[in-house]
Amino acid sequence: MASGSFKDTWLIWLLGVVAVVFTVMAFSKEKAKEAVVPAPVSMAAPAAVKSVTVPTGTIKPSHTDAAMKDIAATKPKEGIVEPLKVIPSREVFAVQVYSFKDKNRADTQLQVLKQKGFTAYIMVSDLGARGIWYRVRVGTYGNEEDARRVLEVIRQDFKSGIVVTE
Repeated sequence: MASGSFKDTWLIWLLGVVAVVFTVMAFSKEKAKEAVVPAPVSMAAPAAVKSVTVPTGTIKPSHTDAAMKDIAATKPKEGIVEPLKVIPSREVFAVQVYSFKDKNRADTQLQVLKQKGFTAYIMVSDLGARGIWYRVRVGTYGNEEDARRVLEVIRQDFKSGIVVTE
């Protein structure tokens, strides 16, 4: 096939696809119409109803009118869509002391923080065209206030650091 021939025939291909889609849709609608044909209704008189005697105490009413109203009130109505409940996510905070492109520098500072008694770790971040960065962080804290208190202690010795969320 020559390289320019598709440019000339794309409209024909498009029309062919549209024709196939419409054909499929038309046949599926005819099938649906055939399936919905109602059954004939008999105009004959209803059959006589027999009277049945049930001994007292054998049938117990399972639901009173009041109970049925309670059930109806608690049962979700069809067609009503309830909004999703938003569950707040629990943020985790940490103190980022350094961020290096050089892994050796990050490892060195990690050891210094650990020697000072901090629970330090390295988080590797791939920033695409900007490269891979090694972020030296301390702790995981359930709230920002705790992370800020640790940040103040870290800044006394390291003169660096910010609070980040994980």
